[in-house]
Amino acid sequence: MADFSASRAANELYKTNFAVLAIPAVATSNPNLPADLASRMIKNDFVWAATQREPILAEWTKRYDSKSEPKKK
Repeated sequence: MADFSASRAANELYKTNFAVLAIPAVATSNPNLPADLASRMIKNDFVWAATQREPILAEWTKRYDSKSEPKKK
């Protein structure tokens, strides 16, 4: 599935709904979005995030858990 998702055929399907694609040459411009949208996006290191999952979740809980709805018993 991942192989197909990044394929040219899949990107041809995605281009009607998504502005940033795995194959940039396939993407079409959208007048409602900045032309440099891809360069404005965050650079995310998914390998690092996966290895740091527990500390990230602990920090997220510390910062935001008080805003969550009470857990049902």
